[in-house]
Amino acid sequence: MKKLLTLSLLLAFAFSVKAVDPIFVKGDKVVNLGISADWYTTISASGEYCVADGIAEVGSIGVGAFAGYGFAISSYYTNSSRILVGARGAFHYPFIDKLDTYAGLALGGRYSIWTYSSNYFGLSYGAFVGARYYLSEKMAVFGEAGYGLGYFTVGVAFKL
Repeated sequence: MKKLLTLSLLLAFAFSVKAVDPIFVKGDKVVNLGISADWYTTISASGEYCVADGIAEVGSIGVGAFAGYGFAISSYYTNSSRILVGARGAFHYPFIDKLDTYAGLALGGRYSIWTYSSNYFGLSYGAFVGARYYLSEKMAVFGEAGYGLGYFTVGVAFKL
């Protein structure tokens, strides 16, 4: 019964929130430059192109690519670094003016370089939620949480 009540309240809230004007619309291109930290410190870049808009009134879908270079200096990881490259996709839905909120998935490859061990190439995947707050029409600050490039990434974004 509690689950049903909670779900009903969440659905009522979701439909009662007035959506704002779309921020990420078909044809828009955005580039993110960020830094993240988990076991590694990672410097990353990602690009996204909006392929569809008007979903659930103001929602949109973006696809793009990401790349990152991470490094760790510790006894556990024996001074290692990694290179990540892949594709990502996200669903965007703004709830507040100037705030582009989104969630998505990423898939790619990871090449790990170990100082005292053999190198490794493997699959890199992740899920993330994020937001871009636009300071001007073309520039935003962003934050993402999830798994992939890092547990939490912050940086700047530019709409091209």
